[in-house]
Amino acid sequence: MTEWNQADPLPPFLVTSVPKSGTHLMHQILTGMPGIRHEIANSEAKFFIDHHTTNMELFKDHMYRLGQIKPNQFGLGHVFYSETYAGMIDRLRLKHIFVYRDPRDVLVSLAYFIPSKWNEHPLFDLFRNEITDTKGRMLVLLEGVGERWHDYDAWNRPFYHWIRDRNTLPVSFEELMSSEKSRKEALLSVVRYLWDGLKPPAPHSRMVELMEANIAPTESRTFRSGRIGSWRDEFDEEVTRKFKEIAGGLLIDFGYEKNNDWT
Repeated sequence: MTEWNQADPLPPFLVTSVPKSGTHLMHQILTGMPGIRHEIANSEAKFFIDHHTTNMELFKDHMYRLGQIKPNQFGLGHVFYSETYAGMIDRLRLKHIFVYRDPRDVLVSLAYFIPSKWNEHPLFDLFRNEITDTKGRMLVLLEGVGERWHDYDAWNRPFYHWIRDRNTLPVSFEELMSSEKSRKEALLSVVRYLWDGLKPPAPHSRMVELMEANIAPTESRTFRSGRIGSWRDEFDEEVTRKFKEIAGGLLIDFGYEKNNDWT
């Protein structure tokens, strides 16, 4: 019998994120907890809705698959906030962790990631064959391309709305990466949230150590740099102005800036 055998089973839960905000980082953190599993290649345990939909069959499919997640396992994905989806999570009594990041750094990450690895993305061919510079790609992501891709605020905002959901634990990429102190505090909040009222496999402080020890960013297929504030190296005056015009409200509404006076 190992030291982990006396723990209560952890009820299944869901992890969603803004794309390019640390999804795989959180996966590593969570699977650092003894006995907690998620097979990253298992499509049945992945959940994606990155568009506004009234297709109830899609919600029913997610509802069914969410209900199939076993104890000590979790689902993973990117899901627009909606009252329908929040209600599903509530009815299934699933806990939900939401990972988010400064939208400016997300923009930079998308501009690099889409043409190199995201071949299912609607802008993949455009970015590979026509718009081959990072600035041009950022401007397209900001402005959108007709019906192929909405502007940056329209596409991102529905993800960030999970921050305000009362049943969701929001965790920022910046909390996880800015300092050892902030990371430990964030991981402790995750442990307390998931194991509330349950006997964990180890004391909370030990759980945090195990979770932190499992972080290996370069082992993630989607990892590029993982830096905070990388947008400062990529934005020029035009990109900054366009971001403020189209998506400046994202920064203000979700706590990254107090106004549009940032540079």
